[in-house]
Amino acid sequence: MKVFVNGQEIILFQGAKVKDAVLSFDKRILREPSMYDISDRYGNQTDLDGALQEGSRLFISKIKNI
Repeated sequence: MKVFVNGQEIILFQGAKVKDAVLSFDKRILREPSMYDISDRYGNQTDLDGALQEGSRLFISKIKNI
């Protein structure tokens, strides 16, 4: 299935979670996940265990005040 993280296309297996997309995008983020804001295309924060579907769009940004 095709998803997008910060505009970058990533191909994942069916049933993949947000964590899988983040890992494919940049595994360093998972070392300190509390330092990052991960949200969907509507600006809703997502959990690393959240489900993805074909065409999902995630946006990852570093939290500045930490």
